[in-house]
Amino acid sequence: MRISTLVIFLFVMLAAPLSASAFCGFYVAPGEAKLVNNATRVALMRHGDKTVMSLQPDYQGPAEEFAMVIPVPQVLNKKDVKTLNPGLFDTLDNYSTPRMSEYWEQDPCPRPVKRHNYPSSMAKSSARPDDDRPMKKAEKAYVKVEAKFEVGEYDIVILSSNDGTALEKWLVKQKYRIPSGAAPYMAPYIASGMYFFVAKVNPKRAKFEGNNAILSPLRFHFTSKDFALPIRLGMINAGKEQDIVVFVLGEERYVPSNYPHAPIPTNIVVKNSVKKDFAGFYEGLYAKARKENEDAIITEYVWELATLQNGGQINQGMKCDPCTGPVSFFTPQWLLELGLDVFGASANPVLVDPNGPPPVSPASMPSKLVLTRLHGRFEPDLKNPDIMFQKAEPIVGGMGTPDQKGNLQPTVYAPGANVFQGRYVMLNKWKGKITCKNPQRGYWGGPPNGGMPPATPAGGPKFGGKSPKAVDPAKYAKGSISYAPPKKAK
Repeated sequence: MRISTLVIFLFVMLAAPLSASAFCGFYVAPGEAKLVNNATRVALMRHGDKTVMSLQPDYQGPAEEFAMVIPVPQVLNKKDVKTLNPGLFDTLDNYSTPRMSEYWEQDPCPRPVKRHNYPSSMAKSSARPDDDRPMKKAEKAYVKVEAKFEVGEYDIVILSSNDGTALEKWLVKQKYRIPSGAAPYMAPYIASGMYFFVAKVNPKRAKFEGNNAILSPLRFHFTSKDFALPIRLGMINAGKEQDIVVFVLGEERYVPSNYPHAPIPTNIVVKNSVKKDFAGFYEGLYAKARKENEDAIITEYVWELATLQNGGQINQGMKCDPCTGPVSFFTPQWLLELGLDVFGASANPVLVDPNGPPPVSPASMPSKLVLTRLHGRFEPDLKNPDIMFQKAEPIVGGMGTPDQKGNLQPTVYAPGANVFQGRYVMLNKWKGKITCKNPQRGYWGGPPNGGMPPATPAGGPKFGGKSPKAVDPAKYAKGSISYAPPKKAK
């Protein structure tokens, strides 16, 4: 998946146009080296004014040195930066991807099981205007090395500058070739007092498969009152639409405050023929959802992963339903890797007494973690404002079993519950014998012979590959599709 967040990569084409489709990454390379950046994946954990950022680059190219340039709000030290296991991002992505599941009509003769309905409540939304701060005029251009250290296969330098052109020249002096016209893209970040994190990959310490480097994800943390995604930086030489998928982990769900946003249409009953091209169906649905909601950033998933209690113990959160793979819960170790250790959490999970007091945690640590997956798509344009994030009302959708008419529950805003996913359902009617006089039709569950299969992931923008070709979602939907977001409370 192509992913960006508060402190994001800026992607730049180098000596010649690259077969690249990732939105986020400013790559610079020595001499005439040609790199291909297929995607960048990022996870962001936020509590208070502290952010922990984990990111994984993907590229194809020769075994020469290359570097990533990332704007950050403060000088980072070696203790603030670490490398992670690349498999962590696969787990996060698979856990939250839109999915297709199946239900089978149960034997019409057994007594049906009572089902539950979800509460209904509506959310408030607000917008935050674009923040374009005036640029400062520098009396004398400079670039200063604020810190320098090694982490894993990366040689890291933290730079400060008061002039984008000076920063360009610094990179050129270090024998890195960057495209002309990069300075205006860096200028707004320089004007707002940000630093530049340059993570150069040393090929002597990197792992390669052929000419492709297998890079470790980088994680670092910092303090900043602003919670934003600086997408302007990703526009340098971007030649086509770019996808941004943001994983945000915090105590509540998050939405953009200065862009239109809407949840993906979910709980759609689809024809069995969708199995042939579920990825194309979802791509078409996503594109139509954006078009019907003013090119909105789309919420694809919101789920509570874990709770924490006093002392920093991590407790198991909600199970995925349905799951797309073997992972049904996020382990405490994964959550620590994504940043909970920065907030003082412990690796030892403790079960909470259901009859005791509710879990509590100190102010330095979140009381729970909710995963929000946001998916946007942008045309290359320097005028695109940076995305500002705000907390939002809990949401429930993509849940529940069909009723006797085969209808599924609509998406609602529900205080205290964050259980939302893009889910698309195939219904298989009962084909066995009916052995009673008054059969009760329309009750749904697992297959007749047991062994509920895992859900099918939608695919979507590929990490290291091409996006699927869109198909009109009406081709596979059994009924009409509503693209309108849930209504506000009266």
